[in-house]
Amino acid sequence: MYVKLLEIENYKSFLKTQKIPLEPGFNLFVGANNSGKTSALEVLDLKTRIDVPHRSVANLPAYGDLPSPTSRLKITIETDLSEYRGIFKNSLFIPVPLVFENLDNYHGRNLGERFYTALLDYPAISITYEITDGIQWASYGTSYGCSGGVKIDNSLPIRAVNIKFNSPDGTIQESDISNFSGLGHYISNARDFYQSRIYRFSAQRLPADKSPTVGDPILQPDAGNLPYCINHLHSNDAEGHRILCDLVHRIFPSVKWIQAPPIPGNQTFQLQCLPEFPEARRNDLAVPMGRMGSGIGNVIAILYVVLTARFPQVIAIDEPNSFLHPKALRELLGILAREGKQHQYILTAHSPDVLTAVRPATITMFELNDTFTVTKQVSGKDLPLLRTELAELGIRMTDLHGRDRVLWVEGQTEEIVMPDLLQFFCPEVSAGTAVLRVEHTGAFEKKGISPAEVAKIYQRLTESSALVPPMVAILLDKESRSPTECAQISQESSRKMNFLERRMLENYVLHPGAISAILSEMGENVSVDIVREKLSLITGEGDPELHGADILRNLFSDLSETKLEFRKTRDTPLLFRWILENDPEALAELGDFLRHLFSLSCEEGPKKRKPLKLLENGSIF
Repeated sequence: MYVKLLEIENYKSFLKTQKIPLEPGFNLFVGANNSGKTSALEVLDLKTRIDVPHRSVANLPAYGDLPSPTSRLKITIETDLSEYRGIFKNSLFIPVPLVFENLDNYHGRNLGERFYTALLDYPAISITYEITDGIQWASYGTSYGCSGGVKIDNSLPIRAVNIKFNSPDGTIQESDISNFSGLGHYISNARDFYQSRIYRFSAQRLPADKSPTVGDPILQPDAGNLPYCINHLHSNDAEGHRILCDLVHRIFPSVKWIQAPPIPGNQTFQLQCLPEFPEARRNDLAVPMGRMGSGIGNVIAILYVVLTARFPQVIAIDEPNSFLHPKALRELLGILAREGKQHQYILTAHSPDVLTAVRPATITMFELNDTFTVTKQVSGKDLPLLRTELAELGIRMTDLHGRDRVLWVEGQTEEIVMPDLLQFFCPEVSAGTAVLRVEHTGAFEKKGISPAEVAKIYQRLTESSALVPPMVAILLDKESRSPTECAQISQESSRKMNFLERRMLENYVLHPGAISAILSEMGENVSVDIVREKLSLITGEGDPELHGADILRNLFSDLSETKLEFRKTRDTPLLFRWILENDPEALAELGDFLRHLFSLSCEEGPKKRKPLKLLENGSIF
């Protein structure tokens, strides 16, 4: 079995119907906090009967309005004839497809046998459970089509396929399609069967650290009998228990062994972790699970299911990075990919660790569209190609994850400096903007290659996948281009190619105070007046076409008597940070340019924004 589809409407952050197709293997739910990922996992609890209608200005435009009181949750499970028959042993009960409802004259036995024969050839069965207004319904899909909805636990007669088998050879004893009383009860049993194979783990749903000494070695969906299961495994499958302990140790090196001995006189098992291997015989050092972090208990429960389940299970892990260290999470996901290939996994995350640790079958993006959740999906098959395209541009998936937009810049220096400038001048967009350097900037200069065509490569990348945020612009140094050339290139690229108003970024930091301060930090005490004098001799009236990097290179060398060398990636960021702290008005022109680039109002000048703070010792390092 595996979960094929989740459908949610008017539930918590969901307003409009959102359909989330899923596949066997790993399925990732990615999005910011409160974007609806956990709410989507709640659909997996097949017995949920709670109506929590969406509430926002989107459906309640006026004060006192009331929302539609009905939430609708829907889950489709893909199973097959063999697995479904295992629920009822010697019987088969399935609501008839709608096509049979329209047959005026039919022979129940003949149709029953035809139906079963078709299932043998095409054994896939999809069961959809829908919860609306607190009422649960089920419908079945087979090779003959889909049935109508059946109210679960309904005792009224319902037309159904009813086949009984001889035991033990499994041949058909009798079959018909007729009105059948009590079918809702059998559908309820099927729901409970599939519910028992769905597990949901999170930092809030902790496995029990104690459980009775009697029970069933199949782990309960809430892991409430985990201590009993571990004790049973240790007693009946010593090798399986050793493998489980080895895997736990790989994820948590400080845990050498796990056990669940009985508590004397209490008729319960207690789950414990040992910091020494069992051959040390140091049970006195055992730590009860209740005294350890939530991550260890969840990992033990997950691995127990993976190692002991004889049939495919559905394992949902909500925000594993909230209870597991990134290294432990990567190790766990690697184990699941190797040891638990038969199972389906649904992982929610707002961290890039999950994106880079597995090969997902689907990736569903959760976003709040103003006031309600919307989802977009990317096929896992597209991810390797996307990663390749990004790698060719020198980008990692983690560089873009969780960002709302991307600004491409000239090189490494701009990639370092621009986040500071955006934080100061454009705080409204700085946190959600990824600043990345373009690769092979020489391509913009090659004969026969239009800069607009190169810009389209980056634009197409952002349009090809929901995982890549939209592009704001490609921001390059003006270099020796004339204003007319810059305007023409910008127009040809649909305004995506933009150029600094000065020749290069270093032209904005030819600031005597900043240069003097940085040289002093490097051990060369040069007064501001001397720097100003030197600058005036070189720059004259401050021609914006001068080569700022060469000027700084000559200044550092001359003022330090060739002892210091100007390094762009080290010194340019330091110069910018000093100016932002001490004289931000000197960068007002650049600040207004950046705000215009992001379509922000330029009314707020840098003086109205809080300056960056120096360290307590006055150093900017």
